[in-house]
Amino acid sequence: MDHSDRIIRPAMADDAPEMARLIDMAGGGVYEFLLGGLVPGLTAAEMLVPGLAGTSGSFSHRHSGVAEEGGRIVGVAHAYPVDWMRAQDYTGLPPDRLAHMADFSRTQDWGSYFLSALAVDPDWRRRGIARSLLAWVYQRARTGGFDRVTLHVWADNADAQRLYAGEGFEEVARADVPWHERLPHRGGSVLLRRRV
Repeated sequence: MDHSDRIIRPAMADDAPEMARLIDMAGGGVYEFLLGGLVPGLTAAEMLVPGLAGTSGSFSHRHSGVAEEGGRIVGVAHAYPVDWMRAQDYTGLPPDRLAHMADFSRTQDWGSYFLSALAVDPDWRRRGIARSLLAWVYQRARTGGFDRVTLHVWADNADAQRLYAGEGFEEVARADVPWHERLPHRGGSVLLRRRV
C-alpha cells in the first residue's frame, strides 16, 4: 500500500479536537475515570481539548506529533519530560479518583522522556503509523538530551505490549492500579523503558 502522502508533523492548536479523541482512546478509560461527570454535558475527550489547544503545560499540543494521511489526522504521540509530572496541579480532580491512581503516579523512571499517549485510529492500524510516531518521539527525546523513553501500558493490553516489545521496550516496574467498574483493567499498569 502506498503511504507517500503520510506525514509525521508537530501538532498544531487546531488539531486539538482530533488529538483529544485519539488520546482519550489511548488512555484505555483513564480520562473518563478521572474527568467523567466533572463538567455536565462534556465528554472526557471534549474536556481534553482546551489543554491540547493551549500553549503551556505538559498537555499542550506543543508536546505532540501527529500522523496525517490523505489530509486526515490518523495518529498521535504525546510526550514530555516525566519530571514535569511533579509540578502538575491536580487540585481540580476528585481526591478518591487521584488516590485510586496513586501508584501510577509514583511508578515512574524520573529523568526519562515520558510517552504519555500513543494512538492510531482503528481504521488505520497495522500500517506502520505507530512506529513512525515512535521514531518521532525518540528523536525528540534525543534532541532534548534524554537517553531513554518510558511509558505506561495497561497489563491487559496485549496488542500494545507486542508493539512496544518489538520496539525494544522492557518492563522496569508495575503500578498497582486496582480494578474499578469505571476503569476495568486487570493487572495494573506496566512501566516500560527503551534506550534512545
